[in-house]
Amino acid sequence: MKAQFYILFFISIFFAFANLGDSVESAALNDKLLHMLGFIFLSISAYLSQNFTRQRHIFFFLVAYALIIEIIQFFLPYRNYSNLDLIADLIGIISGLILVKIMNFLVKNY
Repeated sequence: MKAQFYILFFISIFFAFANLGDSVESAALNDKLLHMLGFIFLSISAYLSQNFTRQRHIFFFLVAYALIIEIIQFFLPYRNYSNLDLIADLIGIISGLILVKIMNFLVKNY
């Protein structure tokens, strides 16, 4: 499971800094959905990897990661900084950690 987290992490880095042209700009809603889904998968994968001792560590790591991505994109000429991206990332992180809690509850009780 650790390898899965690292693979997803590096794929997300690639897409965060790739020059995607205008394809993402023309579908802003789709872009936010992709941000949320990406961070849901990263949250769940980070939990399953057991690299982090607490869920709050996953939360702070991924929030810092999302913020760093947006700051770097601010300086890239073919990307731009967006508070809406950060909000979508945050919703994805929280949703992923809620899903982890639900999975843990179901595993323990059923």
